Amino acid sequence: MPVFTISFCAVLIIIYILDTLVLIPAGGSVTFKEKLLTGHNKGYINRALHLSVEKIKGGQVWRLVSSALLHVGTPHIVFNTVAVFIAGCAVESELGAVKTLVCYVGSALVSGLFMAFVYKLGEGEGSSPGIYGLTAVFLILAVKNGTVLFSQTPLFALIILAVYIISGFFGGKTVLCEHLSGFAGGLLFGLPICLWM
Repeated sequence: MPVFTISFCAVLIIIYILDTLVLIPAGGSVTFKEKLLTGHNKGYINRALHLSVEKIKGGQVWRLVSSALLHVGTPHIVFNTVAVFIAGCAVESELGAVKTLVCYVGSALVSGLFMAFVYKLGEGEGSSPGIYGLTAVFLILAVKNGTVLFSQTPLFALIILAVYIISGFFGGKTVLCEHLSGFAGGLLFGLPICLWM
């Protein structure tokens, strides 16, 4: 039972609900529908945790990783949570909770560093770097085990994950850089963990 992955998905959803519907600034002309679809009128959690080069340089280094807990708009949280669930379950079944967490956080950190200081992205949020990192770890495990069916993850779920990953390469330069840097983070953290486990 992938307890970590299920718990982590629940945390992502709770943060999204609180940030979108509860802990939001007063006023504004954003409708309820706009909040749900586009994520306009970001809440206080987003303001405290999103990737911000200016605030990271000011000492708020947690933003390099905490931005991977945030989502803007319902489609963003739905697609990313499904992808976290699929990739996380597959990796956790082989590596366990702690190593899965290390790979996710490591991927988010590598992507955060790249996006903030190489790509120079002003602000950002989303769990995609962690997802692409877990996907890199999944591929390492598939090569190591000689099959993509090494875990109990159903083939249809792996196909959904593949569609998610491939579609992520068509979101523009910023999204592509974020995804590739998360994938690189997964390789960086996943190779030593998978090869010496």
